[in-house]
Amino acid sequence: MADNKSPILNNPYDEPQWHYDATPDGNLDYSKILQGRRPYAANLTVMPNTNLQSALFSNDDMPNDDLNAPFINGIRAVVKEWRETGWPKVTRTTRDLLTYWFENPERELHKSLFFCQREAIETAIYLNEVAPRDPNLGRSLLHELDQRRQSVSDLYEDVLPRTAFKMATGTGKTVVMAMLILYHYINKKENPQDTRFADHFLLVAPGITIRDRLGVLYIDDSGKQEYDKLDYYHQRQLIPAKYARLFGGLNSVITITNYHQFEPKVYTGKKASPLDGKIVYVNGEPVKQKDKEEFSSVLSRLLGKNMKGKRIVVINDEAHHCYLPKSTNQKKKSEEEKETDEENKNAMVWYEGLRQMKALGYKVQEVYDLSATPYFLKGSGYAPYSLFPWVVSDFGLVDAIESGLVKIPFLPTMDSSHDLDEPKLRNIYSHISKALPKKGQKKAKKEAKENGDDKPIGEKAPNLPPLLNLALEQFVKDYEEYNSGTRQNDAAAMNLFTAPPVFIVVCNNTTVSKEVFKYMAGYESVDADGNTIYIDGQFPIFSNYRNGLPVSRQPSLLIDSIAIDEAGQIVDDDFKKVFAEEIRLFKREYAQLHGAGSADNLTDGDILREVVNSVGKQGKLGQDIRLVVSVSMLTEGWDANTVTHICGVRAFGSQLLCEQVAGRALRRQSYDRVAYDRDGNEIEPKNVKRHKPENIVWKFPPEYAHIIGVPFKTFKGGGAGTPPPAKPKTVIKALKERINLEIAFPNIVGYRSENIIGKIEADYTDEPKFRLNFNEIPEETTLSTPVGDEVRILKKDYHELRDAQVIYVLTQRLIQQYYTDHEKGREFQLFGQLKKICQLWYDTQVEVLGGDGSPDMRRMVIFWNQKETATSIYEGIRRANSDSEKIKAILNYYNPAGSTRYVFGATTKPVYPTTKSHVNFVVADTNSWEQIAAKTLEELPSVVRYVKNHFLDFKIPYIDGSTEHNYVPDFIAVVNTPDGREVNLIIEISGYSNDRNGHKDLKRKYTTQFWVPAANNLGEYGTWDFIEIDDIDNIKPTLIAKINSL
Repeated sequence: MADNKSPILNNPYDEPQWHYDATPDGNLDYSKILQGRRPYAANLTVMPNTNLQSALFSNDDMPNDDLNAPFINGIRAVVKEWRETGWPKVTRTTRDLLTYWFENPERELHKSLFFCQREAIETAIYLNEVAPRDPNLGRSLLHELDQRRQSVSDLYEDVLPRTAFKMATGTGKTVVMAMLILYHYINKKENPQDTRFADHFLLVAPGITIRDRLGVLYIDDSGKQEYDKLDYYHQRQLIPAKYARLFGGLNSVITITNYHQFEPKVYTGKKASPLDGKIVYVNGEPVKQKDKEEFSSVLSRLLGKNMKGKRIVVINDEAHHCYLPKSTNQKKKSEEEKETDEENKNAMVWYEGLRQMKALGYKVQEVYDLSATPYFLKGSGYAPYSLFPWVVSDFGLVDAIESGLVKIPFLPTMDSSHDLDEPKLRNIYSHISKALPKKGQKKAKKEAKENGDDKPIGEKAPNLPPLLNLALEQFVKDYEEYNSGTRQNDAAAMNLFTAPPVFIVVCNNTTVSKEVFKYMAGYESVDADGNTIYIDGQFPIFSNYRNGLPVSRQPSLLIDSIAIDEAGQIVDDDFKKVFAEEIRLFKREYAQLHGAGSADNLTDGDILREVVNSVGKQGKLGQDIRLVVSVSMLTEGWDANTVTHICGVRAFGSQLLCEQVAGRALRRQSYDRVAYDRDGNEIEPKNVKRHKPENIVWKFPPEYAHIIGVPFKTFKGGGAGTPPPAKPKTVIKALKERINLEIAFPNIVGYRSENIIGKIEADYTDEPKFRLNFNEIPEETTLSTPVGDEVRILKKDYHELRDAQVIYVLTQRLIQQYYTDHEKGREFQLFGQLKKICQLWYDTQVEVLGGDGSPDMRRMVIFWNQKETATSIYEGIRRANSDSEKIKAILNYYNPAGSTRYVFGATTKPVYPTTKSHVNFVVADTNSWEQIAAKTLEELPSVVRYVKNHFLDFKIPYIDGSTEHNYVPDFIAVVNTPDGREVNLIIEISGYSNDRNGHKDLKRKYTTQFWVPAANNLGEYGTWDFIEIDDIDNIKPTLIAKINSL
């Protein structure tokens, strides 16, 4: 495709006339454009196709084995025929509405409705009014739809009258909701006895943010001029003038809520029953009985009284969160599957609320589902990522791209590394997950407090993996070029400068998000004297601090559950002073939508949510935001259209999540159409009149989004099958009644020398080189789109760095890592000596592999892991002072201690019961040796207590060259020595343990020469020792000999 041609194929207001070909495996082939609308297919992907050879067959040529395809394509065809024959067999009111919406020559062009919106509402109308009157095809489709609804359960009471519309993010689902409401409401007002239409509308959202956004579906009765009203009925010109008289009572028949309101409340105080607080036993465990609200009361509270006689239409927004989970004991492997447990609980709350409406006699007329991704999750009990069977209309992401309704994504397609599978930046998380913090801040701080460490200390410097550091450097540079006006030649430019483009980072937990935010935007800390200091961010364009001082209008925002809870730290008095006018306008609009006096109850958390919700909107609280770092809070319901760059730093187990996250960047900014000729070339406005109308195609000009770390992949939808039953699991846990057998250990994450006094020296003789391997971490990545041959290159130019700058940063890292503690603070008085050592290390130890061969590429070492670089430098210092050193432990900041009390998990592996262990079973990773070892430890009188290191998270850090690793020993046993002391004995069964990387000698060295001395020098965790057992058959005499020698 030539550079001057638009990759967008269709007019968004008309039925698609063209589509890109696709290979049988679902990749788009933009070199082939086929006439006609694309048939529904489940396996399309938006990943750019890097295979330049054309496929022998196209996707359209292959038989479609997806059972959803004939159903969806069949409905699509019959609705098209009905449309083209003038919508027969509907009420006069319905015809008036359809004509006003879609065949109205007086409709303002910019308020025209997209074809995807038209098809969705027409499909709903056809199924409600026309199909029941067609004894052949119509009733056949309804019969199949009923069968598909019944696939969730064999029980009648579980089945709901659901009808789903699949619409990509940015295609206008909320407008479809508004049309569904008007369709039923006006018909009912005009024909009160017609039972096909509803009396009341219940809109259910997955959260508060989306619930509040649906407030545009309440009619704005503020008395403003029509064009100033905030509701969608007026904003999108949905109300025919002849029916305007009917809208006085619309708000009284609409209920908008979030599904959490279906959760029965627990009565307390005067409302508690006599049974409240009594102890009952559930699965053998004592539980306090609580008196809960009856569902009849829940629904009465939600909908109001006397609603059972009303016909109710339910509209589920983001409906993929609402399903009936099927029981499964499937073994959890991925982070996504672990998350699904919580998702299943939430889905059950939502589904149960609707099911109870049916069970209690409410007349649920229809349940309309709207979602960009109406798929079952992995772990839900259905075939993973299978489409909801009751989907009747599909306009997916590829359709939306071809019609110009969303931005075209630039995604990684190749890089300079030697990875043969995929470019590193396509799935950043999979390459760095082990190097990221695993626990969120709330949990980590809670555990730290429980362990007795609640010392106030400033934030530590961020420490991110090198691949992420380099990716951010490259991606931010691309953002800066975009921000300064270097955009794609044919990108729509209108209004792009009225608000800054937005950069989003989506992380997997609050600890990771905090580290990324600190790195990019800066952070607040304290010096050795406890004084507050401000550290500038790595990127000036995103930094909330300048030269050590906060800026008044901060460009970066960290948003997660903790940020909302602690909103007062952001929305402080200074914030309220700077944004006084924006806050006043927000409160005024809030009061208009929610009633007088409601704005008085707004919290700091509400104001912070408004900052997030108004990102990119002029005159609003979020107008200055350029960077948003989040933890999965922006996956849906957030519709900022100024997002241009997204970086994923989390697991993406499904196309569903990929599309949800990427969707945050795909909303268009401009909806002004441009004229193109039949070949896709733009026609200059002055030349439009020279072309015949039939030779002009009016389309949106392309806009682009840049996305890394979101690994789009193909997946095929299937039927709603149930996975095979999994193996039974055994719960592994600490037993409360055995608390006397608890074993605690220090959570050591590194080592340092305590007694280096005077001149500091370093010796790197025979020390392994610190390798910068650009064959593994790419210096350059190419981004491509799925519908064109344009590319973007992400690259960090090392010529921009200076050697002196690198040495300075390395010295800072060394002090932060090894010359900082609670008592002394950071020992900056050593900076001069340590700088010379860093220079020596930089000159002699840094080795570059791959890249362009220039030795100056070693400057990129500052993007490598801070801890690894500091550790490699420190090894030379330790070597030069090994004769006099005392090893000191560096403890995990948030979790300085571990314990058997936190052991909890489930396994399908064989287990061995215990009596001397705090934990109920020993998990057997092999067929016999764990059982033999456990049996021996149970039998030996000198063993007081022991634990198998499974779900215990006991690790010993060690270094191979410049790479950090963790060694996981087999057992810890507390033994009585002949002189009556208790010693914690680390037990390793050599020859049976997993040593895939051949580091047995290193593990032994770091355990005996580093971990054990460091733990013993702490003093508060007892005495520690280590034994390695080479022969499992001689474990008993070997252990006895070791214990007697202590």
